[in-house]
Amino acid sequence: MIVRTNAFNTLQRQVQETFDFAVVVCHSVPALKLQMNLLDKGTINKLPTPDYFTLNNTTELRAQANGYKEKLATYLFLSSFSFFENYFGTVLKEIFDLNTTIPDNISLKKSLDENTDTRGKRALKGTFDKKKLQRYKKFSDELKANGYISPDELLKIVAFNNLYKTVENLKANEIPDFLISHFKIDITDDEKTKFGTYRQLRNDIAHGDNPNLDLRKVKEANAFLRLLASKIDDYLSEHYIKLNNYTE
Repeated sequence: MIVRTNAFNTLQRQVQETFDFAVVVCHSVPALKLQMNLLDKGTINKLPTPDYFTLNNTTELRAQANGYKEKLATYLFLSSFSFFENYFGTVLKEIFDLNTTIPDNISLKKSLDENTDTRGKRALKGTFDKKKLQRYKKFSDELKANGYISPDELLKIVAFNNLYKTVENLKANEIPDFLISHFKIDITDDEKTKFGTYRQLRNDIAHGDNPNLDLRKVKEANAFLRLLASKIDDYLSEHYIKLNNYTE
């Protein structure tokens, strides 16, 4: 059974809703053009009143509808890439939240201050002596009761905070290498190249360039991004989500 993260389910819903809207647009514009022709011929008396906007005349509407396919493709592509970026940040936060309990700064500082040079810590230092097992247990329990954080746990907290800050400041072009180096996901060279191509296309559009996109290209891009997200989701779900009934 494939268990999907909430982030992936959100991605799927967002993409589906966007393409559903595109279907409506692809029905609506030809229908509007037909009605404008009927209006010009006198077959109908007026066009339907639009929601939220004042009705334009047919000259303005024809100019606004001109090239709608390319515009629609561009907006669909931008949405698909943005949804993927949002998925990436959201799924990592979801994985972190599922697996890691990190004390806030106030609680962490309090624990460190209260467990500095304590009698229990001094008693537990030094060479191990099996005759003192009960003594070790007694002082270990005292430290646990006082919220002691072990060096191993403390290092994990530091590493987690640093990783989380990296994720928050990560740029799109860094995503593939970040996944490879930090989570050991096998992102292929072909996947890195394609992702880089789509990222550059997104940047070109944002800078005002005209990429001459069509819906076929957008579908290809969306299919790639969805497959990449699915691959990431499968891997993270397989290796980075706790097994509820696992015993150590």
